[in-house]
Order: sequence, then structure tokens, then C-alpha cells
Amino acid sequence: MTRARTLIATGLLMVVAAIGWLVASYSPDSAGDVSSIEQALTNTTDSAPAPDAAPTTTTKTVTTETTAPQSELATPALRFTVGGAQQTPDRLPVSLRIPAIDVVAPILPAGVEDNGDMEVPDNVSQVGWYKYGPSPGQGGSAVLAAHVDLASQGPGVFYELRTVEPGDLIEVTFDDGSIETYRAEARTIYDKDELPLEAIFSREGPPVLTLITCGGGFNTTARSYDSNVVVYAVPVDAPAVPS
Repeated sequence: MTRARTLIATGLLMVVAAIGWLVASYSPDSAGDVSSIEQALTNTTDSAPAPDAAPTTTTKTVTTETTAPQSELATPALRFTVGGAQQTPDRLPVSLRIPAIDVVAPILPAGVEDNGDMEVPDNVSQVGWYKYGPSPGQGGSAVLAAHVDLASQGPGVFYELRTVEPGDLIEVTFDDGSIETYRAEARTIYDKDELPLEAIFSREGPPVLTLITCGGGFNTTARSYDSNVVVYAVPVDAPAVPS
């Protein structure tokens, strides 16, 4: 084989190896039994509250941070419509840790914007907990949402959420100092107009920790991602969510 052919063959092998590495390191859109979790959360009587339901007053006063003005965002806030009456948890989540993706982040209680969308902290290093739903550990879906990125701040705390795999551990610390550990059970990506709100915002069923951020392709005209990445987790001492 001539030197030129040897160089070409070597180059092709390097390209093939690189492609193989990329394929091996790429996480598919879904992992785990997503449908079983959706069914367990929707086979209940108290799912996603009506978007126009007014929140009620509780014994705990919490503050929220709203998203930055649209003009300041390269990727706008998560766009899904929620609402309802606030529950009264015994303890509030204050921080999140996901060792598999090197995440340690504060959790802030989040409500609903005037247009019905869930609030998301405007700081990409913070996570919002949907305060009108269950607190982590309560029955139903406890929702934690954060930005994937912002042009003004760079990658967000959930930038690598799409790589979380079933079995990865997730820790939530509460305001009383207690810590609960969850096990990622499933990961998937939904088109924004197909997001299963009844499951994600269910207030009954087995305790599920639901992590959500933007994902999919980025529409430069609309300045928005077209999908949402969702990870469902259950307490480590709980069995897999049955169908």
C-alpha cells in the first residue's frame, strides 16, 4: 500500500472511531419505562389542576423568582400551562444534587406566571419547585424545573439532564435538614404540544420526582426549543413504578 493510501486509510479509521465514540456517548431520547410512570400518575382522581384556578393561601409563606423579560432571553422559559390550589407540605425542598451530571443547585419555590406558565428561576444555576403540587416525597408528581441554558449565562443546571440514565441517584435536601434520595426510573423527551400535563402535575399516585427542562431542536425564529426533556425518579426504597 502506498503512503498516500496508508494515510487515507488511517484517516478513515480515525473518522470511524470518532463517529463510534459520538454514537456511544449519545443518549437516546428515551430510557426506562416511561409509560408505566405516566399511567401510575394519571390513573388517579386529582391530576393537573385547571390553569385558571386561583392559588389558595397556606400556612407557609414562600417567595418566588420570575423569569427574565423575553428580550433578555435566548431560550425563553419553559412553556407549559399549569395552575391550581397550593398544598401544605410539612417541609420544603431547598437543594438538589445529581452526582451523575455534577449538579448541586438551590431549589426555589415557583408558582405560575400571569399567562399561566410555570415560573422558572431566571438564574440558570437555580431550580424551581412547583409549589402548587406535591413536595418531594408526597404522593403524586413533585416537579422541579430549570433552564437548559441562556445566552446571557451559558449552560444551565439541567444542561445535561438529557444524559441522566435509569439508576442514577438524585438527592433532595429539605428545610428541616433531612435528605431524601431518589432513583432515576425513566427519561424521555416530549414535543412541547404533547407534554402529558395530567401525569407531570398529578397530585395523587405514587411519589415521583419529575425533573424537566427544554430540549430538542432550537427554533431561532421563535427563540425557543421545540421539546422538553423529562426525568422521572422514585424513592430509592420504592420498587419500580408498576403499570
